[in-house]
Amino acid sequence: MGEPNYTEVPIPDDKPRSEYSYVERRAAILKIIEKRGHPWGLNKSQLGREFGVSDAQIHKDLDRIKDYYSNRIGAEAKTTSELAYKRIIKDHLQNDELTEARKALDSWNDWLQTTGHQEKEPDKHELESSGIVINLGDDEQ
Repeated sequence: MGEPNYTEVPIPDDKPRSEYSYVERRAAILKIIEKRGHPWGLNKSQLGREFGVSDAQIHKDLDRIKDYYSNRIGAEAKTTSELAYKRIIKDHLQNDELTEARKALDSWNDWLQTTGHQEKEPDKHELESSGIVINLGDDEQ
C-alpha cells in the first residue's frame, strides 16, 4: 500500500483536530502549506498543540508531506517552479525591491536544498591545522 493522496483526503469539520487520524492531520497540514504557498516558517509547536501531538510528530508529518511531494513532482513541476522563482526575483530587482529579491532568492535556495538539488553550505569551516573556526553565517538575521 502506497502513501495516501493527501490532496484528496477529506478533512473532517465535525471533530476536533486532536482526534484526526495521521492521514487527516497530514492532509490538513498540507492544506495550510498550499494556502501559504510554501512550508517555511510554520510554527511546529503551535501545530503540535493544535493537533494534540508532539513537535517530533509534526516534524515527521512534514517529512512525509515532503516525501509525498517529491514522489509527485515531475520535471515539469520543477521547471515551472524554477521559472516562477526567476520571474519573482527579476520583478523585485526591476522594482528596486532588493530585500524582497533577497528573500525570494533565499527561498529558492532553501527549496533547492530541501529537494536535494543543491547542497547546503556549512555555517562554519574548521581549519584542521590551526583549530581556527571561521563563521560564514549571515549576521544580519
